[in-house]
Amino acid sequence: MTMETKRFLRKSPSMNHVKIIFLSLALLQLSCSQKSKEDQSNFPDFDATRDYFPSKVEIGHSIGFDVVYHKNYKELHLFRHYNDVVDTVSFLLVQRGTPPPSNKKGLSVIQIPAKRIVAMSTTHLGMFEMMESLEYVVGIESKQYVSSEKVKALVDKGEILEMEPAGALNIESVIAAQTEVLIGVGYPNSQNDEHQQLVSAGIPVLLNSDWQELNLLGRAEWVKMIAVLLNKEEEVIRKFNQIEEEFNEIIEVVAKSDVAKPLVITGVAMGDAWHVSGGKSFAFNAMQLAKVNYPWKGDNSTGSLKLDFETVYEFGLKADFWIAPGSARTLEGILERDTRYQDFLSYKNKAIYNIIGRDTEGGGNDYYESGIINPHIVLRDIIKIFHPALFPDHQLVYYKQLK
Repeated sequence: MTMETKRFLRKSPSMNHVKIIFLSLALLQLSCSQKSKEDQSNFPDFDATRDYFPSKVEIGHSIGFDVVYHKNYKELHLFRHYNDVVDTVSFLLVQRGTPPPSNKKGLSVIQIPAKRIVAMSTTHLGMFEMMESLEYVVGIESKQYVSSEKVKALVDKGEILEMEPAGALNIESVIAAQTEVLIGVGYPNSQNDEHQQLVSAGIPVLLNSDWQELNLLGRAEWVKMIAVLLNKEEEVIRKFNQIEEEFNEIIEVVAKSDVAKPLVITGVAMGDAWHVSGGKSFAFNAMQLAKVNYPWKGDNSTGSLKLDFETVYEFGLKADFWIAPGSARTLEGILERDTRYQDFLSYKNKAIYNIIGRDTEGGGNDYYESGIINPHIVLRDIIKIFHPALFPDHQLVYYKQLK
């Protein structure tokens, strides 16, 4: 044995140490192999070569979520755009009767198709109804704000429970309903203690942030997330494509027209602050498609833009139209807020419209329910307001002129 060889062995692990390492690796591999066989033995009908999801959705408009497909599971990624930071929350959706994948990140696992879902916003109900899947909804926030007669009837029969009738989520009721997943609304402060309690109890919480979408089709596309949970991709692709086709046909009509662009303001003052639709919001995008002149089109807000009263007032004096003035239902109601509104051109010409065409006495509003999955109808409403000659036979559905 040469000196160089001795020097190498001195710096290297002992032969016994090497043997122990190799033995440990062999045992680990054997353990993993046995575990894999055990996992598969628990799912005798599982076919590892089969693609369990032959129909796959593609997300072409929404900035809020995405889906990645594997043979027997899906990855659902929700993107939360808060305070200029994009936060991603992911879930594993595993086909029932098949083994779950390795889950090193500890993601919440949802068995699909999900069969017991709590939908905490009316925006979700329109999607379930579109997919003809209300039988999978076991709970809602409150019947008071629901527009759908089908949903209200199911609540009356006790087939759908009210989970927040008194204004606070009833954790015990959600758990007792054997809920498999709860769908809520995603806001910056929506990761609350109640949601954490549900997650700790093994109930995943999906937060829908469709209000941050950049256009009406992006907002409507969240119906694909519902379809992904229910394994109804083929149906949602067919239905959404029909909506998208009609939406694009409407856009083409406007694009080819030679119409003047009216000046438009939105929102209403609350105290000294006035929140208008942001320049990157789906509300402004719809008005932009309808060819209007909007003072804050250069803004980058995806929600609302906070301004002072005087700033908006100056534009209001000469604006041709005023859209979505808060909760106002009549011209008299406008003046009850502030008599200075009578100076507005839109007030003088009775050119004020609000999204109250399908609201209910209890406080519900179908604009936030079926309107979400009818972006083509909403867009046609908006164009009818600004350019009635383009769609002379259309009657307003979700919007209504204040009188």
